[in-house]
Amino acid sequence: CKSRPLDLVFIIDSSRSVRPAEFEKVKIFLSDMVDTLDIGQDATRVAVVNYASTVKIEFLLKTYFNKVDMKQAVSRIEPLSTGTMTGLAIKNAMEDVFNERAGARGRSLNIPRVAIIVTDGRPQDKVEEVSIQARGARIEIYAVGVDRADMQSLRLMATPTLDDHVFYVETYGVIEKLTSKFRKTLCGEDSCSLGNHGCEHICVSTAASYNCKCRDGFNLNEDKRTCASKTSQLLGLKGWVGGRS
Repeated sequence: CKSRPLDLVFIIDSSRSVRPAEFEKVKIFLSDMVDTLDIGQDATRVAVVNYASTVKIEFLLKTYFNKVDMKQAVSRIEPLSTGTMTGLAIKNAMEDVFNERAGARGRSLNIPRVAIIVTDGRPQDKVEEVSIQARGARIEIYAVGVDRADMQSLRLMATPTLDDHVFYVETYGVIEKLTSKFRKTLCGEDSCSLGNHGCEHICVSTAASYNCKCRDGFNLNEDKRTCASKTSQLLGLKGWVGGRS
């Protein structure tokens, strides 16, 4: 895979519900993902954030620029035990990992910032507001749920469109199946060449996914796929104002 350059952060749940053998499967998934990507200082940079009731940044985006050292670091990650503070982990990643001091590339370079969250539980803190803040900071969030994961929480965390950013697997034993899905997503393939993804007007491929856009004279609706005429929206607004007067 000749992936496009990314600043990629894995946020992994290692609470007590994740058994030791299952956590080893997560580490295999991370190693497989590292193998899939084009790792390097001028290519994709990877960081790992480990969390339970506390958050531990295992390594930063600036720490490793080769696969061998990075995979050795992944193999040394230990679970943290109790608690599932997913919101805190997202906050720490946003503030302490996705910044230039920690190795993220400057905004002017237009390197996509991508977070992949892997969890099997229900967050014990609030995730919606901090996820909105992260997405507002142009961090693209993928949420991977395993086994008992709370799907509603995954949807609150993930970047719209949810069909492309929320994944579920029954057990950690099959999590490696997601490697091929992320390979297709992150390896620089033209998303819109595979179909228009329900975009009413124009599908625009991005570094890690796609966006829908509208032709001139139209605005994108809240569903992020369909378009509405600016004229009809203006007329509707005038009618609403007129009805109030």
